[in-house]
Amino acid sequence: MDQLLSPKQVAAAIGASESSLKRWCDQGLLSTVKTAGGHRRIPVQEVLRFVRERNHTVVEPMLLALPDTSDRKSRRIEAGADRLVAELLADNEGGCRAIVMDHFVSGEPVSRLFDEVFAVAFHKIGEMWQCHSAEIYQERCSCQIALRLLHELRAKLPPTDPDCVALGATAPGDIYSLPVTMSEIVLRSVGWDARLLGSSIPFDSMCQAVEVRKPGIFWLSSSYIPDEAEFVQGFNELAKQCENSDTVLVVGGRALTAEVRKQLQYSAFCDTMSHLADFAKTMQRQRRSKANKRKK
Repeated sequence: MDQLLSPKQVAAAIGASESSLKRWCDQGLLSTVKTAGGHRRIPVQEVLRFVRERNHTVVEPMLLALPDTSDRKSRRIEAGADRLVAELLADNEGGCRAIVMDHFVSGEPVSRLFDEVFAVAFHKIGEMWQCHSAEIYQERCSCQIALRLLHELRAKLPPTDPDCVALGATAPGDIYSLPVTMSEIVLRSVGWDARLLGSSIPFDSMCQAVEVRKPGIFWLSSSYIPDEAEFVQGFNELAKQCENSDTVLVVGGRALTAEVRKQLQYSAFCDTMSHLADFAKTMQRQRRSKANKRKK
């Protein structure tokens, strides 16, 4: 269940007067819920949405379940990747959490956070491992820390649109969970009710999920392809099912080279998380426009 805060607690968290906070609620700038006793409460996700959209300062982060940090340098996204590398390799999960949440609270789109901080950081860690300046256990531990932070970010996003459903997965043999998890969070951040089926899912199982649930978007992240011929065959079966279900098939990932993509049928290829966010916003506008026309 979402954590609920009183107007007084929210006012203290963001350094505002309680009267101002109540006025913003009355104006609809902050959505509230009523308790069984009739008291007004505000979900933490709604407070974070308000803070991010209005670039509001958080003076008591602990009230919003955020790390307490006074280091404003961590909000410079240009330095974020290097700082995250250092904290990941030191196995300092608290430091990693402070960096990520500071960027999030400052209003950075999660797509930019993933493109310019997460992706760059893990590329650097991969290079260090290849050059023997980082151990494989450090890379694996870094992945586990990142996954925990991603799940925390997901929980802090505002509610999604139940009429805009998206499903995603990785193909058989592809166990890389970071990219596909980031894709899920990016889609949810722009309003899609995105659900990750998991990693290394058989194509026939993906087809069944599309047939039964008929999502507006199905995304496939591909970091590793063990057998190209089997992948192409299974993928194109998925593409046929997506077409039959009026589902847009979106792909991305380093394993999808130009040569591989020539053999595939899909709606869009997104080479960054920002591209995915932009595409998803366009699809959402189109779906809403069609829905409005049907109502008329």
